[in-house]
Amino acid sequence: MLRLIGRNFREARLKANLTQECLAELVGVHWKTIGHIERGSYPIALTTFARLAQFLETSPNRLLDGLDSPDPQRTAQIKKAMARKRAPAKKKSAAK
Repeated sequence: MLRLIGRNFREARLKANLTQECLAELVGVHWKTIGHIERGSYPIALTTFARLAQFLETSPNRLLDGLDSPDPQRTAQIKKAMARKRAPAKKKSAAK
């Protein structure tokens, strides 16, 4: 997943005609961080992701292109199981 996102960042950076150093300066991170993100070897903070998208003038959705959709059956099973665990406790009536 990180490699795919990193590849999308690299493509957007090259399309914007920016160097890693220039983009890093704009975003406020070290230029090596940009390289790590592009190689997918560095987990990216949400705030950094948002700033990168802004300075690359691209949609965050575009940077996530190619990610697999979640398995709907597995998602439904987890939601069902978690709903049972989160069932609200019945309130005890206050004795007067």
